[in-house]
Amino acid sequence: MEIPFSEVAEKVAGRISTGLVIAAAIIGLAIYARPSPPRYQAVAADGRIVRIDTRSGTIIACEGGRCATVLRRGQRLDRNRAPAALPKPAAPAAQPALPRPAP
Repeated sequence: MEIPFSEVAEKVAGRISTGLVIAAAIIGLAIYARPSPPRYQAVAADGRIVRIDTRSGTIIACEGGRCATVLRRGQRLDRNRAPAALPKPAAPAAQPALPRPAP
């Protein structure tokens, strides 16, 4: 009993197309899952920390537990300008004197 050529051709074509689909899926996963560079870089000195988001370009500086955004996406640094200082913490409000107890 011989198998007709058309059936053999259909099986071969089906296996080849299935193999191509699987190969394309593996290549797509390999491209998607490849390692990328780190997203953040940080520098610390003299009690200050500066963090740079390498994808968006945002720079955040922290000092004494307070942080401020120094540069946002799309902004540019000025060349001949002194570095911006972080805002100083506000002085605590003066508390009223307590009345003395009567003798």
